[in-house]
Amino acid sequence: MTTVTSKAVPELYYDGGEIDVLWDHHDQAIAWYETFMGWEVKRKEQWHPDQRVIKGRMTHLGYGTWLNSVITERKLPFHFAERGGVEPLIRWCWRTRKLQNVHAHFGENGVRVTDIYTGPDGRRYFDFWATAEGTRLTAEEDDTLKRSGFKPSHTRIGVRDLKQAREWYQEFVGMQVLENHIEDGYLVMGLKENYSESNQAVWILEKLPAGAYTGKIDGPIRPLTLVKNREAFFAYRHFLREQGVDCGDVGGFLEKGRVLFHFYDVDGNRFNVSHC
Repeated sequence: MTTVTSKAVPELYYDGGEIDVLWDHHDQAIAWYETFMGWEVKRKEQWHPDQRVIKGRMTHLGYGTWLNSVITERKLPFHFAERGGVEPLIRWCWRTRKLQNVHAHFGENGVRVTDIYTGPDGRRYFDFWATAEGTRLTAEEDDTLKRSGFKPSHTRIGVRDLKQAREWYQEFVGMQVLENHIEDGYLVMGLKENYSESNQAVWILEKLPAGAYTGKIDGPIRPLTLVKNREAFFAYRHFLREQGVDCGDVGGFLEKGRVLFHFYDVDGNRFNVSHC
């Protein structure tokens, strides 16, 4: 199935993601992800991701995944997160082998977990809440992996109406339909990927149960997409706003440097866009 999209939508590339971490918890968060997920520190940086930030810390843990902490005097348009409320409908999934053993290990070590469940795509998952802040991630079973630890997988997004969501993501994000399983309660969609050999990032839209909460939620987990052309980045946001899409203000460095903004789909799911 071809993508139905406006010429105003630039080519978006999945580019890993950021995990917002409170400033005083940054070192503890690094240790947690090293201990429980087998991630390794690839790079540490201390810089301001926004011109209004007083202090900034970023730690790269591989797979395009960054821990991001800032100190600010105001609520910035991109660098903030809600905590302690309703969980976002977005699940950032990570593959691991021997899911039952990992689930038991987490539970025995005080990590909050759900029961293991079968997702709409037939794979086995469980959700867990990482670090002292309780940041939700999702483990996915993959016994083809040769080593323990967690490897990138896909992003799951809960929506009320699959047909409406499919058209919305085609029109405003440029996603392609890879597999149509609407009758089974899900769709597999794709974008190009910026840093992997497969060059294909998978997004699964899954139908929410009746009565599920929908509304804007700015969680600490931020899967990121990249627009490679700076002019196209700003034109894209302008197009979305003209079409009535709810967009946040641009964060970062407006004149020169990294810039980011986010917008929300029809179910309040946050989608993040960057250029650097």
